[in-house]
Amino acid sequence: MSNVRTWVVLSDGRYLKILINKGEGKALTILNADDLPAYAELGYLMVNGKPLNGTGDSAVSKKIDNIQCQIDFLAEHHKLDMFDLLAIAAPADVLTKFKKALPEQLTKLMIGEIAEDLTVDTNSEIENRFADIVLAGIEKAS
Repeated sequence: MSNVRTWVVLSDGRYLKILINKGEGKALTILNADDLPAYAELGYLMVNGKPLNGTGDSAVSKKIDNIQCQIDFLAEHHKLDMFDLLAIAAPADVLTKFKKALPEQLTKLMIGEIAEDLTVDTNSEIENRFADIVLAGIEKAS
């Protein structure tokens, strides 16, 4: 067993879904918003396009850049040492924007990408699509 934690990030440009591999085979567990309040807040922001604590006109006065918000979330949680490796799936245009906006420290963690929207796929379908990527990342990091 490895101690390498991989976050598999699925984005369609608006929504974000994160699955976690804890260094054991190809198994991916969905990150539960109840276990990470900042993830719940990000979800609220993505759905509503305004901050959780925003009120009135100030809550909608600024257009939300979903991709940048998602990247900021990842960068913040990497600083908190919540993951070691990163893999991303998103439609080609979103993936391009995502990769351009990734800070260097996250780019270095990238072990693979899939240029497709997998946000609505089942967990087992996602595991199968990322199996080789996750296993290769674990092997390389160990």
